Amino acid sequence: MGSKRSASSRHRPLSSGEVMFAALFAILLLLCAGLIALSWLVIKDSGKDAVFGKNHETRGTFKVISGATYNLNLQDKHSVEFKVLAFDIQQMIDGIFQSSNLKNEYKNSRVLQFENGSIIVLFDLFFAQWVSDENVKEELIRGIEANKSSELIIFHIDLNSIDIAGNVSITCQPGSRPCADAPQCVSTDLFCDGEINCPDGSDEDNTICATACDGRFLLTGSSGSFQAAHYPKLSTSTAVCQWIISVNQGLSVELSLDSFNIHYTDLLNIYEGVGPSKILRASLYETDPGIIRIFSNQVTVTFLVDSDENDYIGFTASYTVFNTNELNNYEKINCDFEDGFCFWVQDLNDDNEWERVQGSTFPPFTGPNFDHTFGNISGFYISTPTGPGGRREQVGLLSLPLNPSLSPVCLSFWYHMYGENVYRLRINISSGDYMEKTVFQKEGNYGENWNYGQVTLNETVEFKVAFNALKNPMLSDIALDDISLTHGICNQSLYPEPTLVPTPPPELPTDCGGPFELWEPNTTFSSPEFPNSYPNQAFCVWILNAQEGKNIQLHFQEFDLENIEDVVEIRDGGEADSLFLTVYTGPGPVKDVFSTTNRMTVLFITDTSLAGRGFKANFTTGYHLGSPEACKEDEFQCENGECIPLELLCDHHPHCQDGSDEAHCVRLLNGTTENNGLVQFRIQSIWYAACAENWTTQTSNEVCQLMGLGNENSSIPTLSTGGGPFVNLNRAPNGSLTLRPSKRCLQDYLIWLQCNHQSCGEKLVAHEVAPKIVGGTDAKEGAWPWMVGLTYNGQLSCGASLVSSAWLVSAAHCAYGRNLQPSKWTAILGLHARSDLSSPHIETRLIDQIVINPHYNKRTKDSDIVMMHLEFKVNYTDYIQPICLPEENQVFLPGKNCVIAGWGRLYYGGPTADILQEADVPLLSNEKCQQQMPEYNITQNMICAGYEEGGIDTCQGDSGGPLMCQENNRWFLVGVTSFGYQCARPRRAGVYVFVSKFAQWIQSFLH
Repeated sequence: MGSKRSASSRHRPLSSGEVMFAALFAILLLLCAGLIALSWLVIKDSGKDAVFGKNHETRGTFKVISGATYNLNLQDKHSVEFKVLAFDIQQMIDGIFQSSNLKNEYKNSRVLQFENGSIIVLFDLFFAQWVSDENVKEELIRGIEANKSSELIIFHIDLNSIDIAGNVSITCQPGSRPCADAPQCVSTDLFCDGEINCPDGSDEDNTICATACDGRFLLTGSSGSFQAAHYPKLSTSTAVCQWIISVNQGLSVELSLDSFNIHYTDLLNIYEGVGPSKILRASLYETDPGIIRIFSNQVTVTFLVDSDENDYIGFTASYTVFNTNELNNYEKINCDFEDGFCFWVQDLNDDNEWERVQGSTFPPFTGPNFDHTFGNISGFYISTPTGPGGRREQVGLLSLPLNPSLSPVCLSFWYHMYGENVYRLRINISSGDYMEKTVFQKEGNYGENWNYGQVTLNETVEFKVAFNALKNPMLSDIALDDISLTHGICNQSLYPEPTLVPTPPPELPTDCGGPFELWEPNTTFSSPEFPNSYPNQAFCVWILNAQEGKNIQLHFQEFDLENIEDVVEIRDGGEADSLFLTVYTGPGPVKDVFSTTNRMTVLFITDTSLAGRGFKANFTTGYHLGSPEACKEDEFQCENGECIPLELLCDHHPHCQDGSDEAHCVRLLNGTTENNGLVQFRIQSIWYAACAENWTTQTSNEVCQLMGLGNENSSIPTLSTGGGPFVNLNRAPNGSLTLRPSKRCLQDYLIWLQCNHQSCGEKLVAHEVAPKIVGGTDAKEGAWPWMVGLTYNGQLSCGASLVSSAWLVSAAHCAYGRNLQPSKWTAILGLHARSDLSSPHIETRLIDQIVINPHYNKRTKDSDIVMMHLEFKVNYTDYIQPICLPEENQVFLPGKNCVIAGWGRLYYGGPTADILQEADVPLLSNEKCQQQMPEYNITQNMICAGYEEGGIDTCQGDSGGPLMCQENNRWFLVGVTSFGYQCARPRRAGVYVFVSKFAQWIQSFLH
């Protein structure tokens, strides 16, 4: 029987060797686990980069030592100078990396800042995956040394200055401040404006944007409140509190001021939208405005505290949301103005706004003393701006879009037109972009009482109602109250029709007399009735004169015209065919104008409604007024007037700010067309014939491209028969051409070069023009890739044709009076349907230069052509291509079928097209066109097209668009839509600018 051992004796103690072995094993186990985890994280991250394309960003700098000149405008990221240079530098960087060993990883670049010191460029580079800074720097240096970008012909980069590193500090200019985590400067005005401008969003961070009034900034709920219950202590002369309300897309905001007691110098502004493009909808002080509705899901509220008073309690405000789509027509219209403007909207395109008034208006003897709803001073009504006023003003009130009704409805209202200078009240119905009709109109003084008005509406498409009042200066208030919409036609009114007391005053005479011939010292003249409002339908002519050999400087001391509709046109000379200088309109001030001859014509033309104070002008005469001083004999004068040393002309580096010293440095001489001839290079002021030695196809292509043409068609050595001078061509190590003047060519051969035309007029989307269909038909997307839509102030106004990556051709009458602020124009390229501006085929560009043809005459419609320059060049795609320009005096015979296109009206007085329309039209002879259009003078600068029976034509809104004809499988811009009699009438041709007559003028902008 075995013995039984105790529990303590079951395990013997471990030896020291076993303990060491166990510890070593545990350490190795932990080390392996750590390495496995680290490897997994690395593999996970790299896998994530590979699968999801995680970006890698690095930053760098280099110095541009020639090819660009530093100026202070380069500090402003919104300036043209910054945008142009940044675009060129980015193109250069992109070109280098897209042809480098990193081309598969490289994505794009971004220029952040320019600093002085030649020009120091700060930029970001973006890659699809991690790339070492050393590798990036090597590829950048290698690409610059190998001239892998065409921009390197212009820019010379200091290779020793290239640095690719992590964070680079950034210094902001006065008026701007840095973002929190991104090295970028943003204008101080853009902080806390509701739009994110910093990449990290720090400009809208609540910690810096919270107001001093209540500590709030961004309000996002479906309801909320904000206040300035106790004025903030003024840290500066003015304190500002700003709130942003941002609710769900599709909703609108209703604001209520629960209490409102602020000093008269303080102001509460309410804007529709956010950021710089927000629109002021209400500016409030002292008086409670009632409920304010903003028809946008984003609202900016700004409280400007300018007082240092302590006894004003401020305001408290609350907001809720509503959906306009849930409102019916009756809810949108009915309003007694007791709680605000209901759902009516001020027309911001007019001169002033309606005012909500309680009690009587000032001055006396005009306007109501009480409202209509209650008949006492407790109620509210709306009035044209109260006070005497200094000019005639149009004031408009718009409804929201109303749904078409299945049966008639009655619009009723009460109006008050009292005062000896009262002018006019109209009710207009509008649908679509252009259609508008007047359904009610009253003019004159109807006495001190409220009058009833009504009109039956029976609209079959969506429409708006507009109350438009035209207010004269002094005693001329017009008021409205109790607007209502009821079902069914209007019944016979129970109220008598009001009568005028007294009869309206007669219209002012519009005959200015003249034309007036003015000579020194009689040099001051003004519009009729100045400084009071000028008459409507005026046409006045002054001819200013100077002694032979002198020219004229015209200066406007005061200038105030109705914008666009009333104009002052200035022409260079005193004859009927004098050249167009400029046209002025709107409020002043305006720039001085200089003639090139000893005579100048000034025309003043007004329309049938509205007026400003007019103008007062004077002129002086002298020698070379407005012209830059002549340069020295050893200097070249740039087109902008500056002088540079002659040896810098055509040295491959622009020294003129406008680049004109490098604009005309190569030409083709004695050719049969513009694209062939003997090659000549300009060195300083002398033209040298190019010798045939060392000439290559690459040289031909570069020369052709310098002249704005396509690649080489052929180059032929031609025996020299002249005495020179000559130039030998060689290629430098960096690949650029070098020119060496010579007394003779070694082999006595010159180069005759034939260049291809630039690729143009080719449709890259397969398409055939529709047959003759009345009114045209929808074009296929991409059918006319050179077709451009032009918007003015956001409204599609005209068409245009793309003739290069930077220039458009359109009709001068489109830009006439709208040429002073080119940036109000936007070009929409690749446009097919106006309702689909989000199409990926669309590119938009602002216009930054407008040049009306100097021979344009608005009254005769001759030379109705204009050039418009895109702020930035456009890249060609299948949906954006240039159209070909015809040769000078190229003939297109009558009977040839050509094509018209545009988004204009579908018929005279009808709606505009959503989808681009196209149609065939045959060309007509000018003789036949003159027979069909006897009231016009059809000149050799015009070409006509259309059918004898009518039915197809361009119409309003198509102006500026192309008349295009096909020759040798390419489309040519033969005409620019100019004018006609109504639209598509029988034996009434459409008249177009004949582009062949202006080919040389257009080409002067392109090359």
